Amino acid sequence: MKAYALESDGLYPQTKKPDSSLRNLALGILLQALRDIVAPKKASNKEWEIWRQDALEWFFSEECYPGSFYWVCEVLEMKPKDLRTWLHTYKRSGQERKREMAKKLIRFQIRH
Repeated sequence: MKAYALESDGLYPQTKKPDSSLRNLALGILLQALRDIVAPKKASNKEWEIWRQDALEWFFSEECYPGSFYWVCEVLEMKPKDLRTWLHTYKRSGQERKREMAKKLIRFQIRH
């Protein structure tokens, strides 16, 4: 069992991949969190700073429940450390590098 055992056991059999609707949900959660950090809608919503902070807290949370960072990583078969490393790199980068990294997110896909 992985070090971050899911509290959501039973949502899908652990012996096979989750169905595509569950993977799509997890991907949607991940992409929204990335959008809230990379491209908040400053002009259209005054709460963008709160959303950015919530997204950052979500990425570094150690909790494990449906919708949590670890749950999303488990469903999408991604390594939490890799995503957190990407985020650290993004936060420490200059504007040009941040733009390049954000452009790559546009093409971000998870295979089903």
